[in-house]
Amino acid sequence: MRRYRGYSFASFAFGFPPFGFYFHGPWRFPDKEEYLRMLEEYKRELEEELREVEKEIEELKGER
Repeated sequence: MRRYRGYSFASFAFGFPPFGFYFHGPWRFPDKEEYLRMLEEYKRELEEELREVEKEIEELKGER
C-alpha cells in the first residue's frame, strides 16, 4: 500500500485511525529537556556524518 506521511492510504480511505494510535495515544510535544536531548543527539549524528564525508573527500583527493 502506498504510504502518506507515515500513515497507510487505507487508514484515510476507510476512516480507521493508524495502527500506532491505539498503543501510543495522541502525539505530544516533547518537554524542554527531552527536546534539548534530541537536538544534541541529532548534532552528534550530523558531526559523525560530516567526518565521514570529509574522510571520503580526502580519499578521493589522494587518488589523483
